[in-house]
Amino acid sequence: MPAMARYLTAVLQNRPIAEDFYELQFNWPSQAPAPKPGQFLTIRTSQSSVPLLRRPFAFSRYDHEDGSARIIYKVRGAATAQLAGKRPFDAVDVLAPLGKPFPLPDSETRPILVAGGIGIGPILFLARALHAHSPALRLIVGARTAAGLPSQLSGEYGEVIACTDDGSFGHSGTVIDALRSYLSTTTLSTNSGESVLYLCGPEPMLAGGHRLALECGITAYVAVEQTMGCAVGACMGCAVRVLGPERYARACTEGPVFDSRLIDWRE
Repeated sequence: MPAMARYLTAVLQNRPIAEDFYELQFNWPSQAPAPKPGQFLTIRTSQSSVPLLRRPFAFSRYDHEDGSARIIYKVRGAATAQLAGKRPFDAVDVLAPLGKPFPLPDSETRPILVAGGIGIGPILFLARALHAHSPALRLIVGARTAAGLPSQLSGEYGEVIACTDDGSFGHSGTVIDALRSYLSTTTLSTNSGESVLYLCGPEPMLAGGHRLALECGITAYVAVEQTMGCAVGACMGCAVRVLGPERYARACTEGPVFDSRLIDWRE
């Protein structure tokens, strides 16, 4: 994996895409390694000491053609409010690329991608990367209400199943409800490896996806959402409880993508 580095770049666009959600597009330095789906970056949102720490964000898109990258973020504190205030040509101080990406499926595998809440970013990145090579791709995206669904869900991501907790749009219920419904109508050969799940979202959603994958005998990869202090493996603030003698793994270096069978999902 190429070593991460600090880059100073500039905002190209910063626009709202759903209720409290924004998409930030910025120049990707030509000398920087291309980010992969599942990887993330950290941004210093202000030149002052408040907030003191950088904030982590998953890549939601990378365009080699125009040399840009994007993140999707939700405004939920001082740092993200500062980020929402950035305009074209404003400076962006990033540390990237960080973390391990999603392992890509082989040509015979049917990928099923599931995103909830802020987990939409890395899943859309993966969906766009896979769509041209995986015609059987399925994308399940959920939010509490229709207002929380991103505006750019289109054919470039394959077949999209949208769902809302309150039933205001698409499938009524959670993404795990929609996933279970989809799997119940899909022929799956147990342990054949013909299907694979990719999930990103809140921990209860990931745990539900893991349990459903075990029921169906398929592999699931999860991108965990953890609070990160340093994001480079030094502070252990993003530790994830795992099975085995090590007991803990760092989301920022050993993850954020894990085979769901490696994680200890006990409450």
